[in-house]
Amino acid sequence: MKKIVYIIVGVSLFSCTSKKENFGKLIINESFFPIYENDDSYCPHDFFVEVDMQGLLDTALFLEKTGNHLIITNQLHDDLSGHEIKFTISKNLDITNVEYDRWFDVFNGGESTYKVEKVIFYVSDNPFECSHIKGFYTLQIREDVFIADKINYGDRDTTMFYVFNGKFKVYSEEEKAKGRDWVISQNEILLGIKDSLDVYYSPDEYAKFALGDDALDQILKQFETKRSETTLEKRVYVSLYMVIDENGKVIPESMTLEDMKSDELLRTIKNCKPLLLNWKPAIYKDKPVKSIMFLEIKIID
Repeated sequence: MKKIVYIIVGVSLFSCTSKKENFGKLIINESFFPIYENDDSYCPHDFFVEVDMQGLLDTALFLEKTGNHLIITNQLHDDLSGHEIKFTISKNLDITNVEYDRWFDVFNGGESTYKVEKVIFYVSDNPFECSHIKGFYTLQIREDVFIADKINYGDRDTTMFYVFNGKFKVYSEEEKAKGRDWVISQNEILLGIKDSLDVYYSPDEYAKFALGDDALDQILKQFETKRSETTLEKRVYVSLYMVIDENGKVIPESMTLEDMKSDELLRTIKNCKPLLLNWKPAIYKDKPVKSIMFLEIKIID
């Protein structure tokens, strides 16, 4: 389960709600939007968060249309603490009201009132026209703390300010059924990080030859080819493409050698066990993954 991170000055107590006439407009960003599933400073509210809470939370995200308004509710809680943020959005995308509640299962002799002073709120699509939307928002919150029992808890009335970053996503039924890992995989394909066969083109760390670059150069030197065996007139090398799996082994079926007149050299390379077996796999998000590798075979005139 993801941790909730608050930027706070001081100690918070109990929760209240705050209202304001208007907080500006909902900002629709259709051309570019952050990948929701990425780890970041925004607290998530979605179907998978509900699953992670294992019955402690009925719903993390609720959208309700009432007349010409839409109410978006984000909430998260466990046995010890929780929060709820409720936005009221008009048909013309004005943020007409924001209610913020926050609570802890600890009493320290006082109570707090909250006021949301500023809101920046981005959504991927118009929520009145599209059901599967994503939203990212930042709240600037003022908390006024009043200590009722000053004898036991001290005269600690204070005002503090902090920022809360939140996000939400309405998942489709297909995404819910196939799971979070599938959704993340689709994001990686969309971004060109990997292909549909889980071969990574942009890992965090590329595959490396375990015996070192000098040893790799010596192996490749064995396969230098005559220009007469190629279809090239000027280039000084031909390209060898291959996929290295999660265990650091080349998949022979993936190997291709461009611009050659026959497959004879490729068949020879496929039988070179030192080249096929001695790789450190690529790494993506701390896990070994399949990746594409490009090598150069020199052409000799």
